[in-house]
Amino acid sequence: MAKRVSEEATVKATPQKRRFGTDKSATRTQLLDAALALMVEEGYAAVSGRKVAARAGLNASLIHYYFPTSDDLLVAAYRRGAEQSLERHQAAAQSDDPLRALWTLSIDPSRTALAMEFMALANHRKVIGEEIARYAEHIRAVQIAAIERYLANSPIHLGPCTAGAATVWLAAMARLLVMEEGVGILSGHDDARQLMDWLLTRLSHRPDDESRGDSEQTVIS
Repeated sequence: MAKRVSEEATVKATPQKRRFGTDKSATRTQLLDAALALMVEEGYAAVSGRKVAARAGLNASLIHYYFPTSDDLLVAAYRRGAEQSLERHQAAAQSDDPLRALWTLSIDPSRTALAMEFMALANHRKVIGEEIARYAEHIRAVQIAAIERYLANSPIHLGPCTAGAATVWLAAMARLLVMEEGVGILSGHDDARQLMDWLLTRLSHRPDDESRGDSEQTVIS
């Protein structure tokens, strides 16, 4: 009898894990899309449960049903955005002109601004930083593989510029342009974009490339 009482007490004392909405829920997706939109438009500091629910047109109480803590909401929002970005990068990597496709994707103001907001948030939320590192390494691996495959069949040699270095350079250039344009700094931007277009055209061997006949020479030596 005493043993049975002890077992019942143990069961009652063991906290039961609360169940929340499923990952496939349309409502959950709606809330995450609202959180991402708020982050792009107003910055990560604006992402509160009440504002996210209002943006989604839903009852504020639903936030706590799907996301018990603010970290749960932010991590889930980042994962949704990162998964979308990963899918876009995988599609770009398989395109006929992966270099230009990856650049076009990198220069997308909404995606780049979102990435920068999460980077800023990572300074205050360690868990976000861990998620960023995990997805960023995955996305970069996709980029590197795509560039290596493309250049393996190209007569143009980039010298010491490896595929890994190229991905870092593309990301840095895109983020700088988006960040500066966001605050109205435009000097040199047209020139930078034209330079990138010239380089991509040369690497892609397009018909309008004036130097196509000289393709055996290296771009960078």
